[in-house]
Amino acid sequence: MTASSEVRPFLDLHGSDFSRDPHAVLRAAREQSWCADTALGPAILRYREVQATLAQRTLRTPGPDFLAMQGIHDGPLVEIMSGFLLNTEGPAHDRLRRLISRSFTVRRVEAVRPRIVAIAEELTDALVVKDRCDLVAEFADPFARRVLCAFVGIPADAQARVRRWTADLGLLFGLSVAAHRAQIEASMLELRAFIDDLIALRRRDPLDDLLSELVAAETNGDALTDLELRAMIVTFMSAGSDTVLNQLGHAFAAFLAHPEQWRLLAADPSLAAAAAEEVVRYSPASLLGVPRIATADVEVAGHVFPRGSFLLPITGSANRDAQVFADPDRFDITRKRDVHLTFGGGIHYCLGAALARVQLQITLPMLAARLGELHPDGPIPWLPPTEAVYGPLSVPVGYRARA
Repeated sequence: MTASSEVRPFLDLHGSDFSRDPHAVLRAAREQSWCADTALGPAILRYREVQATLAQRTLRTPGPDFLAMQGIHDGPLVEIMSGFLLNTEGPAHDRLRRLISRSFTVRRVEAVRPRIVAIAEELTDALVVKDRCDLVAEFADPFARRVLCAFVGIPADAQARVRRWTADLGLLFGLSVAAHRAQIEASMLELRAFIDDLIALRRRDPLDDLLSELVAAETNGDALTDLELRAMIVTFMSAGSDTVLNQLGHAFAAFLAHPEQWRLLAADPSLAAAAAEEVVRYSPASLLGVPRIATADVEVAGHVFPRGSFLLPITGSANRDAQVFADPDRFDITRKRDVHLTFGGGIHYCLGAALARVQLQITLPMLAARLGELHPDGPIPWLPPTEAVYGPLSVPVGYRARA
């Protein structure tokens, strides 16, 4: 049976309904079928089918093809997109993953935990002396940026530039690249020069940071080239900061809408790990996940998608599949730990998952305990859910901080 022989719902990713409440639109489509049509290609909506799709090695990530769909066929954006680990396949991917995987272990993340705690405490100290704030601008943004710099090994005096670069780089993975091309390219060229200087510095004087580990990474005489090192650092900077920033924003919005869960976390910080998992399941910063292109005919759930098909395995939809998660639209930090798909699957499982989890586990119970009850202090404006990483632009809250 081929995919084209079944009547499927149409999912308008650019429609006002999807922009206003993407989870409601995804739920309606998911209840009709495991697959929906979109302007880009078939969308996979249910958990088991998304999981199976992510595991297929005959599917590759689009990389430069995604830019070509938006009219960009050459230039620095195509060059850098081609070098991202996410966009390499086969032996080339396996080699790179083997060389760098030891730099992203739980051990490496735990080594930087004290620094993450110190950054979170410093930012929280600045909030508790007030009775209102914007949790995105005054906590999530500086926290994500400073942790990224500490982990990678970026000097503190470069943080303002890093903020601009990472914000512009985040646009590279959305559906509006053409509109922002000049802006992204300018930041990319600046960032490349900055990273090249850092690589040269770490070769002369290594430190205890990610960049030094990647410079020293070697397996059987094989090591990363300077071009590969640059691509790895750009990849992590583009994904590591904005993803955490927006995931924290999602967390704050979810807890603001569910104050009983915030009180529960404040009373029982041992729920930190469960709360982090529930946040990324219930409201992921990457709702649509990463598209795939079929390099051969691909079968999913008995349906065959022909070679060249552009598929959208929507992980944010899979995370609310009622066939896997009980009462999936309920935000519950005591939920049984079913495995969500926010960090992807297969060979492209997110390298930064351990670091992202630790940041959520540290910050959420700390803020819940010290800020106390939160109440809305204004509207929450959102980025479009069609962006590769999206979340609230601001989360204004009022509170009476605890002593």
